[in-house]
Amino acid sequence: MGDGGNGPITVRIPTRIDFAGGWSDVHYFSEREGGAVLNAAITPYVEGRARWDNAGLCLTYTLDLPPSSHLGTSGSIDVAWLALTIGLMGHTQSPVEQAESAYRLEKLLGIEGGKQDQYAAALGGFNALRFGAEHDAAEVERLDVAAETVRALEDRCVLCYSGPPPAAGSVHERVWERYRRGDRKVISALRDIRDSVTPARDALLSGDLDALAHQLTLNREAGRRLDPDTVTARMDELFHKGEAAGALGSKACGEGGGGCLLFLCARARENEVERALREKGTDIINFSFAPRRV
Repeated sequence: MGDGGNGPITVRIPTRIDFAGGWSDVHYFSEREGGAVLNAAITPYVEGRARWDNAGLCLTYTLDLPPSSHLGTSGSIDVAWLALTIGLMGHTQSPVEQAESAYRLEKLLGIEGGKQDQYAAALGGFNALRFGAEHDAAEVERLDVAAETVRALEDRCVLCYSGPPPAAGSVHERVWERYRRGDRKVISALRDIRDSVTPARDALLSGDLDALAHQLTLNREAGRRLDPDTVTARMDELFHKGEAAGALGSKACGEGGGGCLLFLCARARENEVERALREKGTDIINFSFAPRRV
């Protein structure tokens, strides 16, 4: 980030993929039972710039991703906005303060969601996150993933865009309405999603990508139990196509229902998986893992 004062401020804020635990970071569940997420910051970045000119404060952003990608872009934009405006005033925030401030900003805007996006954007790197009461900061475990594991992940992961969700927000609202009513199927699925984080974390740290792939699929199928529309017919077609071509595990990013899908492939099979997905009309999203920001 650039210096404060009269000069411009620039930031580069990562987006994210989530391996396990998504949905359990939403306060309805985390306040009662505790939530957990394993995610990683990735490129493409949100590129932000702020400056004072004769018309006042000028903020600009660029982000090269399709709409409703479910890669945490709104959280990244909020973290960028806060970093820019606070930087112009000559102040700084810790990564956790940035994440919590970005979450509160979304609440003020009437957006009901979890906290994993803001934390991934603010922290960078690989993180295991534990969530409790809404107003409490998350417990952060920054993961030191071996360099050879990171390289293997970048080689073996395929990210594709399945298209926008049919009705943004509707799945989210239905799931939490059922949870508040005490729907046992939803409660059980959320617990399974949360409990998958520890084995997924252990697999990542040990470099066992086959075991990590299994946890991706476990999360996908638990998400299907939350609401049938988390996995659409189009998504199922792509999951099956990818697995036939050599993917060992796969899941939707974020809440599902569309957006980006993550595939973890067998060794040397990623090109076949990419080719199979392109044949079904998807766009492949090229990415790399973004380092820790601080």
